[in-house]
Amino acid sequence: MSAGPVPRWPGAAGPVLALAALACVHVTAAGSVDPVNGLISEYALLDGSAWAMTCGMIALAMGSVWVAYLLSRLDPARGAAARVLFLAAALGLLLAAAFPTDTEAAVTSVGGEIHRWSAAVVFTALPCAGWMVARRSGNRTLAGVAVASVMLLAAFLAAHPGSPASDLVGDPGYHGLFQRLLVLADITLVLLAARRVGEKGGHPVTGALVPRPSGSGASARV
Repeated sequence: MSAGPVPRWPGAAGPVLALAALACVHVTAAGSVDPVNGLISEYALLDGSAWAMTCGMIALAMGSVWVAYLLSRLDPARGAAARVLFLAAALGLLLAAAFPTDTEAAVTSVGGEIHRWSAAVVFTALPCAGWMVARRSGNRTLAGVAVASVMLLAAFLAAHPGSPASDLVGDPGYHGLFQRLLVLADITLVLLAARRVGEKGGHPVTGALVPRPSGSGASARV
């Protein structure tokens, strides 16, 4: 007996709520954090925006978990690698929410290191997972967002103060803008992945066997 259709709206609700939270922190802390050269993690250090920042990361984590669940239900074999990456990103988001960044750049704490490495996992796992889903589904939009995410990550790392590339170009001072575009790309990626994986009323995305009508012979691939 085949399972019924798996709802995809929980996977889409997560990134939508994350986007709303991102907009909220920019409004509530508009005069405290520079959107061009200030990091998004700084919003979690402010009383007025910390709650929205935390809720946004948790919401995006839940969206990533639901995409992993969709993959486990609809494409369990071929979606294993992408599923692990979405779960890794979700764990990274939860750890980043639980351990805020350091209050000062010159200060290095255990919690700050956990935050930074967790964010690194998120920013690398999501585009890889999105690319895998896009290749199997043939979704060019999702593939384009995954590529854009990688390019924005490279630009953010190059412009980030302290990086070798930043020292060469003299610290351009807009690494915060690159990070915000990167976060927007990753939020969009989770939303598109949730919609794409859950398409066709609960059938596997691609490459999975779906029975043909009786008398037509072997199973067909979709």
